[in-house]
Amino acid sequence: MTQQQNTQQQTQRPADVISLSEILEIILNGKCWIIGSTVLFAVGALFYLWIATPIYSANALVQVESQKSPLGGLVEMSEAFSGESPSEAEIEVIRSRFVLGRVVENEKLNIVAQPDYFPVIGEAIARRYRPEPDSTERFNSPLLWMSSFAWGGERIQVARFNVPEGLRDEGFTLVAGENGQYELRFDDQTVLHGRVGELSSTGSTSTTIGGIELFVTQLEARPGTHFTLAKLPLISAVQNLQERLSVSEKGKKTGVLSLSITGPSPAENRQTLEAVIQRYLRQNVERVSAEAQNSLEFLEAQLPEVKAEVELAESRLNRYRLENQTVDLTLETQAVLEQAVTIDTELAQLDIQIQQMSQRYTPSHPIMIELANQRKFLEERKKAFIGETENLPQTQQEVLRLARDVEVNTLVYTELLNKAQELKIVRASAVGNVRILDHALSAIKPVKPKKALIAVLATLLGGMLGMGMVFVRDMLRQGVKTPEEVEAKTGLPVYATIPDSEQLKLLERNARKSGRGDFLLARSAPKDLAIESLRSLRTNLAFALMEAPNNRIMITGPSPGVGKSFVSANLAELLAETGKKVLLIGADLRKGHLHKNFGLPGDKGLADMLVDPALNTIVPAGENLHMIAGGKYPPNPSELLMSPNFTQLLEKVSAQYDVVIIDTPPVLAVTDAAIIGEQCGTTFMVVRAELNPAREIDYATKRLQQAGVNVRGAVLNGLVKTSSRYGNYGYYQYSYD
Repeated sequence: MTQQQNTQQQTQRPADVISLSEILEIILNGKCWIIGSTVLFAVGALFYLWIATPIYSANALVQVESQKSPLGGLVEMSEAFSGESPSEAEIEVIRSRFVLGRVVENEKLNIVAQPDYFPVIGEAIARRYRPEPDSTERFNSPLLWMSSFAWGGERIQVARFNVPEGLRDEGFTLVAGENGQYELRFDDQTVLHGRVGELSSTGSTSTTIGGIELFVTQLEARPGTHFTLAKLPLISAVQNLQERLSVSEKGKKTGVLSLSITGPSPAENRQTLEAVIQRYLRQNVERVSAEAQNSLEFLEAQLPEVKAEVELAESRLNRYRLENQTVDLTLETQAVLEQAVTIDTELAQLDIQIQQMSQRYTPSHPIMIELANQRKFLEERKKAFIGETENLPQTQQEVLRLARDVEVNTLVYTELLNKAQELKIVRASAVGNVRILDHALSAIKPVKPKKALIAVLATLLGGMLGMGMVFVRDMLRQGVKTPEEVEAKTGLPVYATIPDSEQLKLLERNARKSGRGDFLLARSAPKDLAIESLRSLRTNLAFALMEAPNNRIMITGPSPGVGKSFVSANLAELLAETGKKVLLIGADLRKGHLHKNFGLPGDKGLADMLVDPALNTIVPAGENLHMIAGGKYPPNPSELLMSPNFTQLLEKVSAQYDVVIIDTPPVLAVTDAAIIGEQCGTTFMVVRAELNPAREIDYATKRLQQAGVNVRGAVLNGLVKTSSRYGNYGYYQYSYD
């Protein structure tokens, strides 16, 4: 038993591995799906490329550099306004609302004015319209009398469109009229009438919506053509521009910024990008000039105070000299004075610088900390000089102090005057640190859509999707596909493999249309491949009957629709052709239709004979072939088949005929097959390719075996015609001339 299980496992293991030939077979079987999906996606890609709006790009280059002062000796003052800005910061400045918001307002990018096109294809048709040079018709003719749509040649320009705040981003409809007139509608309500070139507003008209102003500068369209107008909020318009605008640094730390903008109109792209560059350049210059102006205002506020201190110091010194008759200082005192003046001057200048920097930085900033340290150092030097002057006479000390105040205040005042003049020059000559390298220029060819790439990717995607559907469909089909799979997974030998017959489908279709029977394939198309396969079953059946206890053959299946009635009827016909006397019994007393294959009536049959044994319903169905139809469907078919009358009937006909073929109901549906199989020496299980899973076949076989039925083998019906399978199973059709 263990050896048998190992052998079965070894037999089943290769069946779980998908070989390359099986993969190719699946692909070949689903080639129609793959080709159809590929063609569908390719056609869809071509249609998309035809309707897609071409997107053009405009680009420009600017350079952000360290600003160099043109003042020569005033480099010290101009350094406060020439700090180098990182490229990342400048990129964010360009993309800010401070720059783009002004561009949106100046270029009227927050006003949407465009024709209404027919859905999907209208814009593509209008875009391709080119009027004939000698034609007087400027506009394309409308399709299907849909004149409200634009079909080519229409133009509109709006210089001003103001709406109430609550109607921002709402769509208005402008309807072109005769002689440059138009009508503006909102929610199917006319809000104003106007004329091209004139400002129109709702202030002077009787309407429920006020505060609307519209100035149309150009309107070219057929009367009745509709246009869509909308006033976008500033934030929405800026966001739209930000999505179209791309700014990046070329190289690493080069300071050269590449700007590009995309859109459907090359002229509008170039104009908008140039406006962005000019606005960025202007704000850069204004920023430098504003810094100089702020510093100048601070110095001009300090000058009157310093001047008053100079005058007060001079007055005190003159008054002290007159009161004490002091005229000149000694050489020693003069040297000390010069040093003291230098220190006090530096302290005064440092205090002014600290006040100026405190407007830009907090006390904890490194620059403010460094200035505080410098002041502390100068204070210590000043204390040291004060100690040296303590040995001088009191008069000399007072004169020294007053003279020092005069000198320090005078120097500070003079320095402030000079710096104020320098700032005025810096403010007047501010040029910024941005230079335009390349002005905006639009590309001739569109950058989107990339036609070749989209076509190739769509075709590949269609092929891959088609292959995916084919493999998924194959995975979902759990039914057995080959006789090797049936034998490996169920242990049943396959006596015949019957291919799917198109001729049989045609015969059945014609029979349904005509309302008559007699569509036996063995008679109508004896050379069909399915009949040739049944001939091989007939040959194998001769050897099987030699070992059987009786001449009764049961044809059954695990489920409905496997073709057991087809196999029973045509096998009976083929056996009769060999000269054997054959009886075909339709034992499906529930849904039997075996008699329809021969065009015979089925009102009387097996059920009637089992109820009344004296009744004979055997009818001829062909040469050497007789048949017992199922008859009327009884309410108790299982009980009739278990009755002694059925056993007696089988024994009687077995003695009269060479072969008795019994067509039964499905095994898993009802128990009739198990009842009939007990009295049959040979049983064949008909399974349909790609319909019956191996587990279902195995379970049906076990059901019969538990009832004592010996299942001789299986017949694989409905095998799908493929190149590989036909080569493997030898389905060839030939004829002699």
